[in-house]
Amino acid sequence: MKNVPDRTNTTRRYFLKQAIAGSVSALAANTIGISPVWANADTEQRIVIADGALAETALAMGITPIAMADIAGYRTWIQLPPVPETVISLGTRFQPNLERIVLLKPDLILTSGFYAGYYASLRDIAPIETFDIYTRARSPLENAVAAAKLIGTLTGQNDAARKLIAETFAKFSQIRQRLAQRDLPPVIVSNLLTSRHMRVFGQSSLMQAVMDEIGVRNGWNGPTNSWGFATITLTQLAQHTESALMAFEPVPQNVSRSLDRSPIFTELPQIRQYGLTRLPPCGTFGGLHSAGRFAEILMQCLLDLPSRNGLPS
Repeated sequence: MKNVPDRTNTTRRYFLKQAIAGSVSALAANTIGISPVWANADTEQRIVIADGALAETALAMGITPIAMADIAGYRTWIQLPPVPETVISLGTRFQPNLERIVLLKPDLILTSGFYAGYYASLRDIAPIETFDIYTRARSPLENAVAAAKLIGTLTGQNDAARKLIAETFAKFSQIRQRLAQRDLPPVIVSNLLTSRHMRVFGQSSLMQAVMDEIGVRNGWNGPTNSWGFATITLTQLAQHTESALMAFEPVPQNVSRSLDRSPIFTELPQIRQYGLTRLPPCGTFGGLHSAGRFAEILMQCLLDLPSRNGLPS
């Protein structure tokens, strides 16, 4: 029996090649003499965004992309600002629908360096701008500010970028003042992975940068990776008896049930004292909007904690 060749990938590559070839001359004609700043701020720009942090930043600035990658993941892990129903899904971040992007004829593609390789074949369709929130040169918060400025420049929405930055840092200042007079415990911020393992955020994370801004002590001062987190066990958590444990939703149901029934977890001094605080979903690897939202969430959760001496904090 003869092997039948799989024509799916061949057809896909042919489609992209033809579409790209047909658009090169038009792209060249339309871009000669135009600066990186969007030429007409009154004209709606057709933007494709393939990174959650950049997407939330654009949405927070009032810029709605025509399409996004991994909308389902955004709605699960970041949620706000909400993605309008009009935004077209491009599939997952690691398997974007390139043909759909070609048909959408975008003016600009925004992505991070982590995903840029998936879009490289489209560089003749539209300009591709990459930006990373996590780098060695600057903190995630500094990069989040720079991302807002970049998007403002590329879209001609500089005022919106300045507004977002100013409002976020004003929020930090207000929250810091409100918490300054409180006797608050250190906090360990986590994602619960299994009934015995969790991801905790520390140095080089967006969460740490926000905690520094609002004057909250991080209970985890151990080593972290380049993304600002470490994966630890309950045994390691047990060493931080003075720290209130907070975990972002969604927590897998089986993990939640196991922890509720675990004599090891429920008898930890910090759990007996403060319980486990559930935080609503927020972009732990997000941008400026997530930073401001995390500050608000953390403030409210801290104010709701039982006092360490049994009296109101």
